[in-house]
Amino acid sequence: MPLTVNVRLLESGPTRIAGELAVDDFAADFTDPLVRFVSPMSYDIEVQRNGPDLAVTGKLSITLGCTCARCLKEFRSELGIPRFAALATFTGEEAVPKDGDIADLTPLLREDIFLGLPANPLCRPDCRGLARKAKARDSHLGVQPSDGSSPWGALDRLKL
Repeated sequence: MPLTVNVRLLESGPTRIAGELAVDDFAADFTDPLVRFVSPMSYDIEVQRNGPDLAVTGKLSITLGCTCARCLKEFRSELGIPRFAALATFTGEEAVPKDGDIADLTPLLREDIFLGLPANPLCRPDCRGLARKAKARDSHLGVQPSDGSSPWGALDRLKL
């Protein structure tokens, strides 16, 4: 069920909405070989009138199941948007769907979650990749992984 708000009820003031949005409601068509949604999206937002539009602020979070782009290890990651802010307009190219007095805010949340997804998820920032390939790469550079030297060491030794 998408996240909707009754615009007429906002005439008396802002309203706070908290809950969860099922993956099928905001990302049923999402396909990425490295990133999957493993939990519903949690939201805690405040919606208020801003002239003819709606101002939406709050926080979003979701758990991701990822495959490391370097070593192919499976891991979980939390994606949080602590300062979500969007303007829901009812006209123009970016208009949110509206049926009578009911506005669907799901596209706004979807957009920010998708923009926050990692392009190349890594299990650790210093992930060296698959062990066999990491050893081969190090031997070409003349770097021994156990000596603690920098991967730039081979370039530092070049005489130009």
